[in-house]
Amino acid sequence: MYLYLIIIIIFLIINYLLSKSIKKYTYEKFFIYVVFYFILLNIVNFIYLQNIYLFTFGSLFSVVILFLYSGLYRSISVKIMIRSYFKKTNISINNFYKKEFKQRSFNKRVKILIDNDFLLKKNKYLVLSKKGNKYLKIFKIAQSVYKIKFSG
Repeated sequence: MYLYLIIIIIFLIINYLLSKSIKKYTYEKFFIYVVFYFILLNIVNFIYLQNIYLFTFGSLFSVVILFLYSGLYRSISVKIMIRSYFKKTNISINNFYKKEFKQRSFNKRVKILIDNDFLLKKNKYLVLSKKGNKYLKIFKIAQSVYKIKFSG
């Protein structure tokens, strides 16, 4: 039991030190850190401890941490609350929508879709490409398997 607590405490300490030392701590850097931590933990486990329960714990811990971090990192609701906490003033919804959501999220995602040839830009309109249509069919099948009607 102590070993699991030690792993979590070491993870949090290293994460804190990394977040202080790295100027811009992005999700990609956090993902790489979690993967390296997971690999290091399992190397130590397989060489010295040889404990299958520790491997299972490490796997679940890594996945949960990544999902939790990505949920908090991408959440608009959390960003609004953090901004209002640090500014100690009211937030203009229109400004927040234009600056935070539209510029950083929506436009960035549209650019990624265009760069990866999923969307084509014709005049002022966006059109689904053949490649995008192919992947959309795959997504629809996956959504029907999991009975997902609407997704973001």
